[in-house]
Amino acid sequence: MRVHLMGAGGAGVSALARVFLARGDDVSGCDLKESETTQELEEAGVKIVLGHNPEHVLGEDLLVYSGAIKHSPELDAARKMGLKVVSRAEMLAELINHSDSIAVAGTAGKTTVTHMLGHILVTAGKDPTVLVGDGASARAGQSEWLVAETDESDGTLTLHHPQRAIVTNIELDHPDHFRDVSAVRDLFQWFIEALPPEGLAVLCADDDLARDLKPKSRKVTYGFRHDATYRCENARPFPIFRGLDLLGEINLRQPGRHNIQNATAAAAMALEIGIDFADVAAALRTFPGAHRRMEFLGVFQGAAVYDDYAHHPTKVRATIEAARELRHRRLIVVFQPHRYSRLNALMSDFARAFVGADRVFVLDTYSAGEENVSGVRAEDLAHQVPQATYVGDFVKAREALEELVGPDDLVLLMGAGDIKKLGDELAHKV
Repeated sequence: MRVHLMGAGGAGVSALARVFLARGDDVSGCDLKESETTQELEEAGVKIVLGHNPEHVLGEDLLVYSGAIKHSPELDAARKMGLKVVSRAEMLAELINHSDSIAVAGTAGKTTVTHMLGHILVTAGKDPTVLVGDGASARAGQSEWLVAETDESDGTLTLHHPQRAIVTNIELDHPDHFRDVSAVRDLFQWFIEALPPEGLAVLCADDDLARDLKPKSRKVTYGFRHDATYRCENARPFPIFRGLDLLGEINLRQPGRHNIQNATAAAAMALEIGIDFADVAAALRTFPGAHRRMEFLGVFQGAAVYDDYAHHPTKVRATIEAARELRHRRLIVVFQPHRYSRLNALMSDFARAFVGADRVFVLDTYSAGEENVSGVRAEDLAHQVPQATYVGDFVKAREALEELVGPDDLVLLMGAGDIKKLGDELAHKV
């Protein structure tokens, strides 16, 4: 089959590209600009072109497009030619709904949990297909097992009907789509209630909204709470209990209390589907970490440079806490807000999220195509964080870092936009 993917540089679409390639399909893709992801896809065998053009769909059998693309002459041409045209979410739903599937959902942690669970199944010899939304860690397996990260941002979570699901937490992260957190909770309830009666819901005991979801399937919980089905403790290595029984200890490389929680989620699901604890522990001990999740990039002026996708106050706070566990003299954060709607709706939460950082430099907001209808400014955030300075663009951020950073500092870049470009520049990767 000949498959063309629009928005191939996106994390979700690129993961699908790897699955089509592994199945032996003839795969092409396009995006508005070249990126690290499009380069990797090209090296893997995907024919990549830049820009959108109706000629791209000539001779194709299937067109898969990113949900960020609302209108395009390329889409119109494909439909007129009678091609099968589906969104990324619809294509993912087809894969999930026709596999022995595990869906991982939640506002935070789902990328890492998906990658961890997939790594456990690979280590245990299950050869799963793993669809991770970090743009780098997806794999196509030959078995019926499929582990997929699913997205609540635009309501398409309702398309997915997996056999089993994990929900990590429920918060308001997309105010452009949801009126409030109760609307987000209702979406997750619909999703979890649709699991088959013989299925399984693994829910985070530490998150009130996730814990209180009511599936028709069997339900187990995980986390630090004393009454969690699978309970962990904040130690290194960390123990996992089932009820009062100690199953064993996990030696995890990734720092942060939230990663202990993430690992327990993956372990709980793996144990429930019959994976031995020894295989779980061995896999998590060798887990390499997800792309752009506390990812070490290199060294700048004697300081370690890390990059993270954190773009929500909870994620920012958890990432800073994790960074504090690493050896450093000072923790220097560079933050790029993502979407005006998120910054405006969660400004007060963002203002409290940077406790633990010694200095914070705030970049201009990455719009992700949004209009700034509220008039919110990145400067507004910088003014509310005592240790913060507004720098605006990458050039001024680098100048500020050149003046400040010294040996044994830790530079942490955070955001869901294009801030990794600055990190690569600092670490001499460009």
